[in-house]
Amino acid sequence: MAQKLSKTEIERLIRLSDSSRSCLSEEYNRLRHRLDVPARLHASLKTHPTGWLVGTLVSGFAISRFIRRRPEKRAVVPRGLPITLLGLAFAAAKPALKIWLGGQLKRYISSPRNTTSAGRSLQ
Repeated sequence: MAQKLSKTEIERLIRLSDSSRSCLSEEYNRLRHRLDVPARLHASLKTHPTGWLVGTLVSGFAISRFIRRRPEKRAVVPRGLPITLLGLAFAAAKPALKIWLGGQLKRYISSPRNTTSAGRSLQ
């Protein structure tokens, strides 16, 4: 059977248990704080906004300087006046063409259809 413990021994074990519990609680809170990256990042942004802004600008500038694709040099083909005028006319006619096609589509969608699902006329 189990031994009978004295009252002082029981009190010592209770104190030891309490101290261990408080130590574990502190360690848990410390670990929880270390692993809470979004909260730490948010706090850092609030306390050091200028540093974050400068760091962002410098790193963005450095990356854009080091990782830049050089554009390929294309041979410039001279276009004649008729091709240039045709391109300008098409660019000017695009908005009107979009409006006209939109109206045609709206009219087509809203018109009643006299066909079955197989595509044959009902008449």
